[in-house]
Amino acid sequence: MSFSHLFSPIKLGTVVIPNRTAMAPMGVGLSSPDETWPLPEIRYFEERAAGGTGLIITPFTRVHGSLASIQLVGIYDDRFIPSHKRLVERIHRYDTRIFLQIALSGGQLSHEAPSSLYSNLYPVKPRELTADELDELAESFVKAAGRAVEAGYDGVEVHGAHSYLIGQMMSPALNKRTDRYGGTFEKRMKFPTDIITQIKAKFPDLPVGFKFSADEYLKRGVDITLGAFIARHIAELGAAYLHVSTTGLTNESLYKYCAVSPMYVPRNNLMPLVRAIKKAVPATPVIAGGSITVPEEAEEFIAQGDCDMVALGRTILADPHWANHAREGKKVVPCIRCNVCYCQLWTGKILWCSVNPYLLREAEQKLPVPAVKKKVMVVGAGPAGIRCALTAAKRGHEVILCEKQSTVGGMVYPGSRPDCKADMARLYEWYVSELGESSVALRLNCTVTPEMVEKEAPDALVIAVGAEPSLPDVPGIDLPHAVQAVDVLRDVNRFRGKKAVVIGGGDVGCETACYLADHGFKVTIVEMLRELMSASHSIFSKHPMLELLKARNVTIMTETRLNAVTPEGVEVLLPNGKQWGIDADLAVIATGFKKPDASFDGESSSMHLVSLSGFIGSLSVKADEVHIIGDCASLGRIREATEAGERVGSRI
Repeated sequence: MSFSHLFSPIKLGTVVIPNRTAMAPMGVGLSSPDETWPLPEIRYFEERAAGGTGLIITPFTRVHGSLASIQLVGIYDDRFIPSHKRLVERIHRYDTRIFLQIALSGGQLSHEAPSSLYSNLYPVKPRELTADELDELAESFVKAAGRAVEAGYDGVEVHGAHSYLIGQMMSPALNKRTDRYGGTFEKRMKFPTDIITQIKAKFPDLPVGFKFSADEYLKRGVDITLGAFIARHIAELGAAYLHVSTTGLTNESLYKYCAVSPMYVPRNNLMPLVRAIKKAVPATPVIAGGSITVPEEAEEFIAQGDCDMVALGRTILADPHWANHAREGKKVVPCIRCNVCYCQLWTGKILWCSVNPYLLREAEQKLPVPAVKKKVMVVGAGPAGIRCALTAAKRGHEVILCEKQSTVGGMVYPGSRPDCKADMARLYEWYVSELGESSVALRLNCTVTPEMVEKEAPDALVIAVGAEPSLPDVPGIDLPHAVQAVDVLRDVNRFRGKKAVVIGGGDVGCETACYLADHGFKVTIVEMLRELMSASHSIFSKHPMLELLKARNVTIMTETRLNAVTPEGVEVLLPNGKQWGIDADLAVIATGFKKPDASFDGESSSMHLVSLSGFIGSLSVKADEVHIIGDCASLGRIREATEAGERVGSRI
């Protein structure tokens, strides 16, 4: 595909952007005590510029010295200008432009807001800002824009989205004022209007973009109808572009218009809003966001006139060189929308990525040349084993990768089978493609034995065989119709019947329930805890999954314990202590995994000296250098497996 639209230039105000890709403004969880840009964050931006991104939009920088309860990068004083200059100079080494996002949080991250009221967006009831204070805050945005000019930024983005202060001022749900800053649409729009018009008056050559929530998903708040009015109003002020987003923080909005939608929600979920805004302001450039991860889909949106640019967030966390890879016809590293990254931010931690172990560690990513080229044997082609094999091969080692299944990917392959896991399917395809293009010798349907290891005589042996299922200790667990969820996901056509009970309501259990329902089974989930997906790492996944289960008429029984598997189905213990029987043709066990018993504490180069159990121990004594990674070393997610594989692959 040529991507002739995606990689064509576009003019935003006075500035030409070389292509239609923009790095979405995202916090990374780093902060400096002096509120300047952390150097690792500057290097992180630079990597995305080097990767061909047309426009970098920085995360939230605050324009006032107060009104914030967390550490943020500042632009409210001249002392910040040198730090911003440093960032701009690094980005301008490439054919990339950079805009500074200027913002204030209002009631979400401080104790001041347009109106003093309770909201599920506010941690506490905020104090109402006075009209004079709002005048001062509007002026602080203008001064911040002046500092952006002095630092060399190509433009600014005024942040009116996500129901931060400007969004709160525009929202009839959050702005209940009756003075010059509230009461009518025009008065609610006074605050952003003053900011934009004053910036343009003082700095006429500076492009001023505007990001806003086209739907707040708040009762009597901004909906798409009001969002279109806002868009037209801002466009008439001469905004260089409109960047469409949502607030999307309520449970109901997580399925429809979540700004950082999980994999259980279809990709490109904000495009209905984007199309409506573009229709309202056809002459103004519109930037679309919302899980745009596939180059072909981005090209189509621009070609059809749905939008003019695409904002790439998690997409270029996963693959900083997404733009260059797409332009060159290479496969992009797929973002699986697991939201590990976003959940890190919500818990006050630094960004992670499941498929990019060098996120915010970009300076460390150059692979070392090994002093001695080795023969490396990797046992197990899950995420840890694949990453280790690929990295070791890139460094020049001779690598053999053995997998007992007929497919690579470990749990990624069965995990990619449900329709709601399309992003995981893309990761599986990427694994297959990368291995096919590498020098790794892949052996499928290969059960490794100690004799085989002895015969191959590898210089380094990497064991990445995954974990063992954790089975309930109940009567009948060995009956023929008691099967593992992973086996159902691998090939559902092996199993016959009309009714299935899934034991375990975690991520895997819920996904398996959806998969069985899509294949004609009437499904019941039995979960011993009070709610489904209680251990999920993604706070944004639960409600969308509940919507999927509801749409498939899956019966959910929480606080219910499995007592036995019977020839007719299962017997359970209800919350009231009563025993209950459920007819089922399949009893699907989704109660998690456990790592093999071992007396080691992770990776080591002297595993042959340690007594291990079973299979792992029998292999580990057949090589001098042994590394044990992945779930068989420590249970984790794709992120932990990827990082362990990269770490060992880069140091062998």
